[in-house]
Amino acid sequence: MKNSYIIILLSILYVVSCSNKVTQSTNQPVAFDIHYMDTTTSPCDNFYTYAIGNWRLNNPVPETESRWMAFNILNEENRKKLMKLVDEVSQKKSLELGSDEQMIRDFYNSGMDVASIEKRGVSEIQDIINSIDAASTVQDIQTLFGKLAPLGINTPLGFYISADSKNSIANVVYASQSGLNLPDRDFYIQDNPKFIDIRSAYVSHINRMMNFIGEDQQMGEQILDVETSLATISWSRLEQRDPNRRYNKKNLVDWDNSLPTLDMQSILNNRGFGSFDTIIVSQPSFFESFDGLLVNKSVDVWKAYLKWNTIHSFASYLNEEIVNEHFSFYSSKLRGTQTMKPRNERVFSVVDGSLSQPLGKLFVQSYFDEESKQYMVNMIENLRSAYRDRIEELAWMSDETKMKALKKLNAFTYKVGYPDEWEDYSKLTIKSDSYIQNILRVRKFGYNRMLAKLDKPVDKKEWHMSPQMVNAYYSSSNNEIVFPAGILQPPFFHKTFDHAINYGGIGAVIGHEFSHGFDDQGSKFDWDGNLNSWWTEEDRAKFDQLAQKLGEQYDSYSPVEGMNVNGKMTMGENIADLGGVTLAYNALQLEFKNGKPADIDGFTWQQRFFLGWANVWKGNIKEEEMVNRLKSDVHSPAEYRVLGPLVNFEPYYEAFGTCESGHMYKPDTSRIAIW
Repeated sequence: MKNSYIIILLSILYVVSCSNKVTQSTNQPVAFDIHYMDTTTSPCDNFYTYAIGNWRLNNPVPETESRWMAFNILNEENRKKLMKLVDEVSQKKSLELGSDEQMIRDFYNSGMDVASIEKRGVSEIQDIINSIDAASTVQDIQTLFGKLAPLGINTPLGFYISADSKNSIANVVYASQSGLNLPDRDFYIQDNPKFIDIRSAYVSHINRMMNFIGEDQQMGEQILDVETSLATISWSRLEQRDPNRRYNKKNLVDWDNSLPTLDMQSILNNRGFGSFDTIIVSQPSFFESFDGLLVNKSVDVWKAYLKWNTIHSFASYLNEEIVNEHFSFYSSKLRGTQTMKPRNERVFSVVDGSLSQPLGKLFVQSYFDEESKQYMVNMIENLRSAYRDRIEELAWMSDETKMKALKKLNAFTYKVGYPDEWEDYSKLTIKSDSYIQNILRVRKFGYNRMLAKLDKPVDKKEWHMSPQMVNAYYSSSNNEIVFPAGILQPPFFHKTFDHAINYGGIGAVIGHEFSHGFDDQGSKFDWDGNLNSWWTEEDRAKFDQLAQKLGEQYDSYSPVEGMNVNGKMTMGENIADLGGVTLAYNALQLEFKNGKPADIDGFTWQQRFFLGWANVWKGNIKEEEMVNRLKSDVHSPAEYRVLGPLVNFEPYYEAFGTCESGHMYKPDTSRIAIW
């Protein structure tokens, strides 16, 4: 899905509202608790603290988490619901082979069979280690680059099949950089003291992990050196944001011949791709540089690197000693998580990620409310109407470009709840014999499903998230927005909640996803989902000037001493947040066209809308996780997702007074309005 420019709203939403207080006897969710607010703080000084300051004070990050956001809380509610279903299924004795329940039962039970897992140790990956040991030439290493990938083992070369960015109905092969095991290239190459400390701990971690597979030599420094070399030639996240730069269509034979050492056709054959002519290379300079790097490092060093990637890729599923070491570095050191979750929760998460649609069926059968779907459809169309009005009223855009923007808006499609057609898992075999073997079966099944897309038209009905996921996304290649059932439930959203809260919550999410189609990168795709500029040069220049100003605003935010938000890297999400709030507010006015509601708990409908928006992003986060996300997450930190749009939005000032003396105040002449 990389070329689809799927924008994922990674920090969603546990909405509480200022309205519709109900008694427990009605079994309806409570929409808002005013005790979440810190009214000692002025809404004009820090609206985030004003709206949810007391909630943050009373909800520290649990020891099993690196952050405790609205997203995590709702996800935890979903986990409890699903685990109840999984526990029931795991006790059933007679189930049809290949049925959803049989696969769920046997996968889960194999993961809970601790005695067998401990007894086997690393024996079930020993054949893979042996195949790496047998390599003696550079060509052997390239053969491994091909054969290891279908097993889910990381290599420096990434290949996948997805929609052609300039012909969205056709699938094509993509080549992309890969090979790093720290969160971002900057962790390897920057001299920030935090990253220097992490690199030192990483070397020690690699050495301990390699010892588990019988490697007594201290290989950590060598492996760090390999990954540092890969990081140095890798494109930054900022460089990768531009879909035009990533689109480099080449003839496979010609491209292969241009690389003296790399044997791309052999690697692709070993990955099962078969015959094809055209490939899109996302980062050409990476492959050109890697061609030389491949022979500059010894075969023994590449073998050590591939062994490390092997133990790393299976670490979470092996014996307790390995699991604990993996957790110690990747969860505690990198993210600040102190305590591992119970085994049943960890195994459930693996089953959820592996059998997402079979579990999704159980979820929607038990918990999805079809009336909520209709509520969502109505909100989506209200947001679309509000967007039409906004486009038609834009002062900076010409009529020529407006016509094309409206064409794209009108062409938007959407999916709500769950797929119309469920994925076919009949070619996947799950047994109760071995946890690792089930992991391998799932990986090969998913890989083969990807391979099967080649030479076939894009399936526009396909979902890229599970129905139970607490998330949403925009797909540029489909020009669609998608809202899984996982977020369409209490306490995030409810059909009985006050409209102001629902529009401040899920409504702003709908607007956020709509706006991704018109952010600095999504706007480069047309109404058919093709990478194709539909702007006049003058309008594009005006848009870029507005986006640059917004980027400069976010550049000024510093959530960790010595580190700032990267306004360019987070540009798309910041534009979408600003657009989401704006559109949802305007759509709410359409909802209230026949009359405005009365105040609730002393708050106007305007104030409740903004309180709902802040509650969407309430949360706390460990400093280690914040450092990680400042380098690897294209979203701004939660506080700035709330404050950043509001300081530019006139209705916020109107709702809480002029705020001219508050810290959040921006003169109207410097406020940024894009969509």
